[in-house]
Amino acid sequence: MSGSTSETMSSQMASAELDQRWLRGDPGAFEEAHGKYRSRLEAVAYRVVGNRSDAEDVVQSVFMALPRAAYRGSASLWSYLYRAAVNNSVNLLRSRKRSDRLQREVMAQALVQGAPAASQPDSQVFEAEVLAAVAKALLLVKPQHRRALVLRIKHGLSNSEIAEREGIPQATVATWLRRGREELRLRLQPLLREMRTSSKARSGGAYPQIGASTPR
Repeated sequence: MSGSTSETMSSQMASAELDQRWLRGDPGAFEEAHGKYRSRLEAVAYRVVGNRSDAEDVVQSVFMALPRAAYRGSASLWSYLYRAAVNNSVNLLRSRKRSDRLQREVMAQALVQGAPAASQPDSQVFEAEVLAAVAKALLLVKPQHRRALVLRIKHGLSNSEIAEREGIPQATVATWLRRGREELRLRLQPLLREMRTSSKARSGGAYPQIGASTPR
């Protein structure tokens, strides 16, 4: 038996043993599966989403859902995780497309209904107000969550890079980013309402509301 064949069989046996340990509820099986498959799954997700940070987020979500997943051993654990990573990657792309479409619709409403984008000076004022609102809201986010958001958005660091920089597990980074986004969204709502009211008073017109139907 050649060395490569022997190594392949040994790897398959180890994987099968890991599958059985997971099905028996072995508490160490999760960490072993994470260490064994994480990098491979990130490579799979990256081929779909085309972004390293998004690929890490996809795989993190797969492993976070695994303890509650319906895996019962009908296929190998690797096959189950592979399908989950592909499905989550596709769902992420669909969500991104919906977000991009919403942004285009809002901009179309702004142009048609005479919002500040209709003239360059007003557009610049409007953009500056939005940026100021985001900066103000960001200061109200919990410090650790704010650091994670800044490292991701401004510096473009991946989950693993943020974890290394902060000295925390990647799972904690994912939690900080999720909670930071939620806090930022919550803090922004009253600021944007105030900004729209102020801008409306200056211009004498109404700004489009997010979620309104697109003019046809």
